[in-house]
Amino acid sequence: MKRTLIFLLLAAALNAADDPIAAAKAAWKQRDYAKAVQLLDAPEVAGKADAIHLKAMMAETGRGAPQSHAEASKLYREAMDKGSRDATAAWGRYLITGLGGVKKDEAQGLFHIRKAAEAGSTSAMTLLGDFALSGTGQEADPRTAAFWYQRASADKDPQGYLGLARLYDAGAAGLVQDASRATALVLEAARLGEPLAMNEMGLRYQQGRGLAMDNVAAIGWFSMAAQHELAAGMVNLGNCYETGNGCLPDADRAGANYAAAAKQSHPVAQFMLGSLFERGVGTTANPVFAYVNYTAAATAGYKEAEAKRDAVKATLTPEQLAEAEKIIQKK
Repeated sequence: MKRTLIFLLLAAALNAADDPIAAAKAAWKQRDYAKAVQLLDAPEVAGKADAIHLKAMMAETGRGAPQSHAEASKLYREAMDKGSRDATAAWGRYLITGLGGVKKDEAQGLFHIRKAAEAGSTSAMTLLGDFALSGTGQEADPRTAAFWYQRASADKDPQGYLGLARLYDAGAAGLVQDASRATALVLEAARLGEPLAMNEMGLRYQQGRGLAMDNVAAIGWFSMAAQHELAAGMVNLGNCYETGNGCLPDADRAGANYAAAAKQSHPVAQFMLGSLFERGVGTTANPVFAYVNYTAAATAGYKEAEAKRDAVKATLTPEQLAEAEKIIQKK
């Protein structure tokens, strides 16, 4: 058994060495962005469809490149033209959402995504499931959503597992409501390294959905999601440290997690960080920073932040307000 494992690990390493794009993907997932970019910029790789697709993902997520939906849309289109199925699906998503200044066209977007799904792209399959469930560009159809999620799950796609889990949670698409089955599917996605699934496992342990409640286990899953730079995982982990839910209270760790998520413009994180600055919890009370973070959260549409922003603003001196506005403009 041990020899078999060693052989598989060596084979994987050799494959990565032989395939610089695979090595770049591995480095990107491990958050070694400098190495990923170096591999993708090599002359023998730079113009290949999969390399361009990965660069588009970097631009979209801001991981390994400055975040820019305009740049991501351009690169997705280029990778699609070179034959990337997953880039075709992503370009269809940009057509539907209008991200990056792309002219919205739901019909063309769905056309490209279906084309990619029929060619075997699991990311396209899960997108079709999501859009069928939400009724984007078509009438909402949970059974069609289940069909596409099941197809993606057959290829062990984490998003396919998560889509099916949602249907089992709701008892939709003719499926019997089954929280335990849903949790098992989320766990499969988490084992495949999907941060969203890791965060969801944390929530399920907190709430006792489909398994026994266990706040300590919840923190473990939130920590894994946070290590993958998932903002929602950082917020949930920060909340655990702030409230002492499953651990000893630690305001410093709470603030560090909220701050990391706030850098990703997560409105709840911005709100929670503003609250720490307002109350002086884990840091020196700073009404200027409280106002800046409440303003960011309110601007992003987080309604609870509006009243807090206005209340803190009323306490600021003209000098403090000018300082805060200068910080906001820089952001």
